[in-house]
Amino acid sequence: MKNSKPLLGYGLLTGIAITLYALFYVGIKLKCESLIKDKVIMIQNYNSAQNEELNLTAQFQFLDSEERIVEIAQAELGMIQGPPPILTLSVSREKIERIQKEVNSRYE
Repeated sequence: MKNSKPLLGYGLLTGIAITLYALFYVGIKLKCESLIKDKVIMIQNYNSAQNEELNLTAQFQFLDSEERIVEIAQAELGMIQGPPPILTLSVSREKIERIQKEVNSRYE
């Protein structure tokens, strides 16, 4: 009988240790599964946001197109498109500055 008490104590201690190990293992496994699930949800949300951004960009480009704006202006607002310019003049900036200096010097 004397020898059975320490053996019972060691057996009980070993059983408790195995139970605690199993509980920690299950808890950690559940936490890992939860984190993996959260990661998958975050990736789905990110992809959804990217798709929404792409859709909004496409919609903006459609609404901003010149053809659509001209069509609405002519059909709904009754606007007409002016004729293209007959003559286009181009003058260099240096020439404008030179003439401006001459005019300023004459009228000072």
